Amino acid sequence: MSRVLVTGGAGFIGSFVVDRLRAAGHEAVIFDVRPSPHHAPGEVPTVIGDVLDYDSLVKAARGCDAIAHLAAAADVGEVAADPRGAEELNARGTLHVLEAARELGLQRVLYASTIWVYSEAEGEVDEDVALRPPAHLYTATKLAGELYCHAYGELYSVETTILRFGIPFGPRARPAAVVPAFVRKALDGEPLTIAGSGEQTRRFVYVEDLADGVVRALTPGAAGRVYNLVGDEDVSIRQIATTVSDLVGDTEIEHTPARAADFGGRIEISGERASSELGWHPQTSFHEGVSKYVTWQRRLQQRADRGRLDALRTRFATLGAKAGVVLSAVAAGAFGALLTRYNTVNDPASFLAILVLLVLPIAIVAGVDWNSDRSLVWLVSGAMLAGVIFQSVMTDGDDVAHTAKHHERLIVIVMVILCAVAVWALRRGARASQSDPAG
Repeated sequence: MSRVLVTGGAGFIGSFVVDRLRAAGHEAVIFDVRPSPHHAPGEVPTVIGDVLDYDSLVKAARGCDAIAHLAAAADVGEVAADPRGAEELNARGTLHVLEAARELGLQRVLYASTIWVYSEAEGEVDEDVALRPPAHLYTATKLAGELYCHAYGELYSVETTILRFGIPFGPRARPAAVVPAFVRKALDGEPLTIAGSGEQTRRFVYVEDLADGVVRALTPGAAGRVYNLVGDEDVSIRQIATTVSDLVGDTEIEHTPARAADFGGRIEISGERASSELGWHPQTSFHEGVSKYVTWQRRLQQRADRGRLDALRTRFATLGAKAGVVLSAVAAGAFGALLTRYNTVNDPASFLAILVLLVLPIAIVAGVDWNSDRSLVWLVSGAMLAGVIFQSVMTDGDDVAHTAKHHERLIVIVMVILCAVAVWALRRGARASQSDPAG
């Protein structure tokens, strides 16, 4: 068993690598700038930190046997928009990981590269093909990381394994990736946009299969090697749109100009080395993987819908609780004012005492925190004042007093019922506010 630090372990691929490491009997430690949203708090040892902070990286890696380095700026659009930040994270971050491994004497660094390094190649390619200078900055930064791995192996004998990932897809993927973007648009009834003719091909790889390949690369024989972890299907962009349309429903397809530095459908990437040396084969077909993603996305949407519905119910329950309190306070104020029409309650002190006696049972039984919820204090006070004013402006005081005297038992029963309703509404509102809206 190995203890493996996973940089970017809270992310899309990293979280699955963490899961696969644990399933294989290893101890995984997450190193990321945020807690993992895919694991329960405390489920996986986690260190919050940035690979650009060398000291925190060394501290997190101490006691580990290996580092699986997946932290990176992976969105090509974001890389183009922020070249300086992308270079720092992808290139300098990788240098920090390698230097930490050298300083601590770790057994291995697994480096997550990309098959985009072949974007300028043609025909069938494998790990030994000579690479041309890339046209895209993202690819350049990932190649820089590969060169650092080679250099640290030659200069400092740091064992590294370079893994060139196919285009990953599956649950937890970034919304901007092609499969999630197509699925989201299809579910929303929007047309699917294809850059260029749609004949460009990708070697996709389902994320759980990819994570399995990363864990297999920890084997001693993989030291100093480069592996393509790719699916065994050449999938065109048009095929992606067709697959999503078949799984979700008929969807319109639109074409836009081709993207710079994109694959042109002329590259066939071999995964034979990973098969023969690691015993790794992709297990999930593209159609099956997209189907799993659609199911996951729909389930996620259902949870979000339930969360919004629960939030709405909580809001109405809270309003109902306050309405019950207001109703009881108005009735209490009116009842207190009504009592002043009797000769026994005809001075201000007695009137205030009656109001206090009326409101205390509501406050005590309902458990209202008058100190913290000042808004409720003002609400009740205003409601009682409204009840007092309402009763005070009524004419024919003698008739009202006579009527109240005649129906005093009924009035008491009504007041008790109103108080009970207020208590029930408050309790229901408290229970609703404590429930988890996310389900």
